[in-house]
Amino acid sequence: MPEHEAQLFAAMFRRSPMGIALVSLEGSFLQVNDALSRMLGYAPAELQALTFQDITHPDDLDSDLALLRRVLARELDQYELRKRYWRKDGQLIWIELHVSLIVHEDGSPAFFVSQIQDITAQVEREAQLQDVNERLRLALDATEDGIWDWQLPGGELFVSDTFRAQLGLAAHEPVSLATWLAQVHPDDLPALQATYRAHLTGDRPLHAQYRARPASGEWHVFQVRGRVTAWDEAGQPRRVVGTQTDITAQVRTTQDLQLLLDNLPALIGYWDTTLHNRFGNPTYLDWFGLTPAQVRGQHIRDVIGEALYAQNQPMIRRVLAGETMRFERQLTRASGQLRFIELVYVPDLQGGEVRGFFSLGTDITARKAAERALTEQRELARVTLASIGDGVITTDPEGRVTFLNPTAERMTGWALAEATGQPIETVMPLLEESSRQPLPNPLRRALSERETLGLAANTLLRSQGGAYFSIEDSAAPILNEQGELLGAVLVFHDVSEARAMAVRMTHLAQHDALTDLPNRVLLRDRVSQAIGRAQRQGTRFAVLFLDLDHFKNVNDSLGHHVGDELLRAIAGRLRGALRASDTVSRQGGDEFIVLLPDMREADHVENVLAKLTEALTVPYHVAGHQLDIGFSVGVALYPDDGESTDVLLQHADAAMYRAKAEGRGRHRFFSRALHEAILARQSLQTELRQAFERREFSLVYQPKVNLWTREVLGAEALLRWVRPDGRAVSPMDFIPLAEESGLIVPLGAWVLETACAQSRAWAQQCGHDVPVSVNISPLQFTDPGFLATVQRCLQGSGLSPRLLELELTESMLMADLERVQQTLGALRALGVCVSIDDFGTGYSSLSYLRAFPVNTLKIDRSFLKTLPDDAQALAVVEAVVALGRSLNLGVIAEGVETPEQARSLLNLDCAAMQGYLFARPMPPAELLTWLRDWRAQSAEDADLSSLRD
Repeated sequence: MPEHEAQLFAAMFRRSPMGIALVSLEGSFLQVNDALSRMLGYAPAELQALTFQDITHPDDLDSDLALLRRVLARELDQYELRKRYWRKDGQLIWIELHVSLIVHEDGSPAFFVSQIQDITAQVEREAQLQDVNERLRLALDATEDGIWDWQLPGGELFVSDTFRAQLGLAAHEPVSLATWLAQVHPDDLPALQATYRAHLTGDRPLHAQYRARPASGEWHVFQVRGRVTAWDEAGQPRRVVGTQTDITAQVRTTQDLQLLLDNLPALIGYWDTTLHNRFGNPTYLDWFGLTPAQVRGQHIRDVIGEALYAQNQPMIRRVLAGETMRFERQLTRASGQLRFIELVYVPDLQGGEVRGFFSLGTDITARKAAERALTEQRELARVTLASIGDGVITTDPEGRVTFLNPTAERMTGWALAEATGQPIETVMPLLEESSRQPLPNPLRRALSERETLGLAANTLLRSQGGAYFSIEDSAAPILNEQGELLGAVLVFHDVSEARAMAVRMTHLAQHDALTDLPNRVLLRDRVSQAIGRAQRQGTRFAVLFLDLDHFKNVNDSLGHHVGDELLRAIAGRLRGALRASDTVSRQGGDEFIVLLPDMREADHVENVLAKLTEALTVPYHVAGHQLDIGFSVGVALYPDDGESTDVLLQHADAAMYRAKAEGRGRHRFFSRALHEAILARQSLQTELRQAFERREFSLVYQPKVNLWTREVLGAEALLRWVRPDGRAVSPMDFIPLAEESGLIVPLGAWVLETACAQSRAWAQQCGHDVPVSVNISPLQFTDPGFLATVQRCLQGSGLSPRLLELELTESMLMADLERVQQTLGALRALGVCVSIDDFGTGYSSLSYLRAFPVNTLKIDRSFLKTLPDDAQALAVVEAVVALGRSLNLGVIAEGVETPEQARSLLNLDCAAMQGYLFARPMPPAELLTWLRDWRAQSAEDADLSSLRD
């Protein structure tokens, strides 16, 4: 390459705004330009002491090396890669890397050309790219010169040690002109000799280049300079002195620069101050479809066209004034493609004077497309966030607000403009619902712990205007692809109405619908609390089990409405006769339990019993009737008669039955005799296990129907125990015993297996599916092998999972929320349906219920007994039906016994029912007959219109 072009290439390399490096096959930086040095914070010499592996982020190295191996294997000509470099100051930056392999003339790999662009800003914001604006520079290592001294008359040649080293000669080996010339490449020898002769005759200076091969065998390029320093009397040259410089690296660099410029994907051109072209790389020529002859020496207007020239004239004037200009244009390639190009005009300053300018173009079409896509995504997100009903607030990593959607603006009372930059606590103050004390915002923890977090229960949002909202939901960190924290998002919604309904539902679930007294669920909780308090304080307490005498006669003779009024009156008298710290609970029917905590005096129970007798035995005036009612009471004392809730209630119940057995209208304390009765119960447990081994159990089935469509929804499997002598044992007696003994697990597995097989058999016998539901006990549900048992029963019977429904109680669901959700999720994955049995009698929270993957709610039979006359019972049923509808759950009422109850349910849009009104539990064969008879009945015969008001 001519020297002036080499200088031009060197200037381009030196002044390039892009980072460029020549990299050895092993990864060492052979040469780097200033742009790359500045980008990485290293001096050129420091970089040349490193490899690219040293500064590459460990997570990005494997992909880079894999691509390099593919290039060396000639699978790729070049490649592009995004990766991360460590700067000298420890900062991590993103770069876009373009790598090309340069080969020798014989095709063997020489080195890599790397074009490196800092795209940190583009990666962080995805909005714009950080373009290369550094100049090309070629870093050439200085070499030491060899010295030679040629004595012409005798031909002696004296050389320095450096000269000897350059040619690979021994330190003391004699050197002659012949020795020197013997090292010269044969092709270069004639020209070298001619140059010497011309200098000796005075025609031109001694300045030549030649190739020589030292002992290593590799050809080097040397530059020789010299002059005659002495003449003889005749004026003939007598002595010539000069230097020899090994310019092999320089020559190779010039060749490499040519290869570099030929392979760079950027459009590179050079224009002098008259705007005539002096250089255009192959990419530039290919873009415009021109040859070097059509570009070199041409005016810029003739190369780029009149229209583009007119557009660029202001930038040309400013670059010729010494400014670096950066701008974008839409250009059409010679192929007809319309592309976005970023152009950089860099002045060529030499000695403070502009000698011309470089034009460097980068294709940014892909970046523009990404920017457009990002803009569209942002607009889509903006419209979506403005449309949803949830409030959305985002913050920066310091918790300062960056965005509110319209719902968040309405609920917080802050406009986006005034909220931006404010701490999240200022815009969204949170309070605990009951105490109104400030709560920490979960967004702070989401930022610090980088985890999704839910709001605390019973959280209030206080708006800027003083309004309060009950809210629910969660906060989550916002992380980019590299895991870097960008901020956090808080999504919330107003649950004020739902929470009010939840409070009402909780009260209804814990209180008797007729008397508003605590029900058995709340009572058990208070007994448990009393046990804990008594253990801590060393005190005693009593449990009184009350049962009204002959109450059934009131219902039978005067009607249920009179009986209900009487029960309400009795409840009022009980409350009035007790302390505020005492608890009176209705257990259902005509049974009440009184809890007397913190007994200080020995005769406290007797005193209370006297007060109760005085209060309850005064005649009642109900619906025009004067009624006298007696009661029987059983008493159990803590810790004398038991140290657990179940034992105390059992013993109080046993004492009450003893009082009734002795003639009613009296009270009895738990005694040893009653303890013997409990032992008898334990004996029943033993008999129960033997019965299981002897296969004395069987299943009966009660159908479930949709009264509007007359569709059979399925059948509930119910367990029965008949002793060999024909005596039946009530499930109310043996199922609690099975639960206590643990026998319920294998017994429940047998029920599940038998019910699945029976459903499959019915389908084969009657030609259509008959879903089956099975009650699951708490112990069975928590058994580690429960899910495996369900799978085994389904696979063994061949029953489709959708035809199996498992009935769980509310108390089971609330026992261990995390485990329950896991188990329910696994059942949902199997395809098995789940219903909540006895719904409305437990503690379930609306928020938890929404999270449980259940299918159906079963309204407890206790709410149906007083329909249709009991307004509170109607309200409970209506609330459950509405809840099921809002959560997209099915609702079925169990224990339907009268047409009036069915009519009330239909009026409340609850058509799914189960109960004696339709069929009693029956053996499998009888159910098959019942199914055929039910289907044979016509819809007209059902006269459904008479069941709905």
